[in-house]
Amino acid sequence: MRQYCLCLFIGLLAVAFLQSGVLANNANSPDECCFKYYARKIPIAKITSYMETRMDCAKAGIILVTQKSLRICVNPELSWVKSAIKMIDDRDF
Repeated sequence: MRQYCLCLFIGLLAVAFLQSGVLANNANSPDECCFKYYARKIPIAKITSYMETRMDCAKAGIILVTQKSLRICVNPELSWVKSAIKMIDDRDF
């Protein structure tokens, strides 16, 4: 009986270690992805910074950060978004 309890304990301990490894893999999931884009143009003067979404997001996107710290997803293929990125990059240098 004692040996059975020891085997059961070791088995449960192994399962706990395996499960914690699976949970740790979820830590690599994208923090921020764009699932839909904001449709209207945002004035460049109101944008303070931007970031690109990670490669493992289903949809490519640009996250614009406004003066009020709003984070807005926009389509990176739009011409006004490309212009905004260029102006922000030029402004930072």
